[in-house]
Amino acid sequence: MAKLKKDSSHNVFWRLAFLLYCAIMLWLLFGQRMGEATWSENINLQPLKTIRLYFDLIRGNNGYLVRHAFINLVGNVIMFVPVGYLLPRIWNKFRGFFKVFLFTAGAIVLVEVLQYFTGLGSCDVDDLILNVPGAMIGYLIWKWTGSRT
Repeated sequence: MAKLKKDSSHNVFWRLAFLLYCAIMLWLLFGQRMGEATWSENINLQPLKTIRLYFDLIRGNNGYLVRHAFINLVGNVIMFVPVGYLLPRIWNKFRGFFKVFLFTAGAIVLVEVLQYFTGLGSCDVDDLILNVPGAMIGYLIWKWTGSRT
């Protein structure tokens, strides 16, 4: 019986962590940048356009722009690592690589479509290109560490 309580409280912790993560992500994806630019300035439907821009900035000499580009590139990968880690940790149906991949890609497409139609945040196809690998890194971390607990 003690093991059952430990397992359920352990799962509650990870579910609460996931809910907190989702709340933070909603704020980052929709709330943080409201009103900073016009609707059309927050849309990129050309694959690799933003990524190339950031790599060009990194090759430049302006320290601020290099830092800004690096933070955006790496941040877009890192911010989705928790998805890949938490989904299989709290839901058994997401214990397969391709299930996590498809769920994450679908969720990111949904977010980008919502950003496109609402004008909130920044609708950028490159987010999909950067976010999905982040989630898959999270899945691999879960597979190597969390799947045994």
